[in-house]
Amino acid sequence: MAETDRKIHGVVTAVVTPLDAGGGVDEKGLQRLIERQIDGGVNGIFVLGSVGEGVLLSDVAALGVASIAVATVAGRCPVLAGASDNSTGRCLKRLEELSRMGVDYGVVTLPFYGWPGRVDDSVRFFKEVAADSPLPLMAYNLPKAVGWKMPVEALEQLFEISNIIGIKDTHADYDGMEAIASALRPAHFSYLPGNSMFAAGLLKAGADGVVSTPANIFPEPFADLYRSFCEGRMDVVDRIDRELIPLLGKLLTVLPTGAGSIKAALELQGVCTRHTVSPWPEASESDLEGLKKLLDETTQAIDRFQTDDGK
Repeated sequence: MAETDRKIHGVVTAVVTPLDAGGGVDEKGLQRLIERQIDGGVNGIFVLGSVGEGVLLSDVAALGVASIAVATVAGRCPVLAGASDNSTGRCLKRLEELSRMGVDYGVVTLPFYGWPGRVDDSVRFFKEVAADSPLPLMAYNLPKAVGWKMPVEALEQLFEISNIIGIKDTHADYDGMEAIASALRPAHFSYLPGNSMFAAGLLKAGADGVVSTPANIFPEPFADLYRSFCEGRMDVVDRIDRELIPLLGKLLTVLPTGAGSIKAALELQGVCTRHTVSPWPEASESDLEGLKKLLDETTQAIDRFQTDDGK
């Protein structure tokens, strides 16, 4: 496969992991969620990430999620899966397991327990994992989990590491993200911000797409934004950014964690239940009442946009 054939672009949904009341994986719920994303026009599915509670699930449950995702997607788009852990060896073990499941790309953060926060150590970690990974690797810059944000100069060093084909970048430093989005990268190397609120601006700066969490609830606005950007319809991009993206962001603020907020919204939509991995907070009935108002407001705004846009 040519390097450029491995490039990831477009909207990749970081999907939550639907669970049943006993804490097991809700296979039907996950299948419904993935089908909803593909029908909504996204370009990839990312399981076992932060909102997917990947590091909280048991090994059996995590591999079950990967297996269900691969079978459900059935080759219609790439499947990315999280393999983050606290040592090179543990990351590689999970990557080997995911490879056997048929996952297309692995996604790995820096170790998240006591990481020293030095550029050389960080680049070395990604080099070591990439060298032995059976899957092409996305390096995941996630300061909230790691306690240290890789600076621009560190991220730029990842461009030339063999078998690293992209960066997923999730934080609130727009200037830092814009610097990477606009940097000269190898043709095969993707830059995908994980902050959906910055999607329009960073696409204009040179990002290759976005890894979105609110797309779990409403994939269409993000798919429309990316498609409109590719078609040069910047008026539509700007309108989505102005009218819809802020509302989609509010849906994630009901609970302190994105997984809890998203699952609550998905329960209201009839996709899956609100159950989370303990001790992550789960939405209460009063949370659902407040969320329903936001959900209705967002649904109406999306309907108005689609009507005005001729859909």
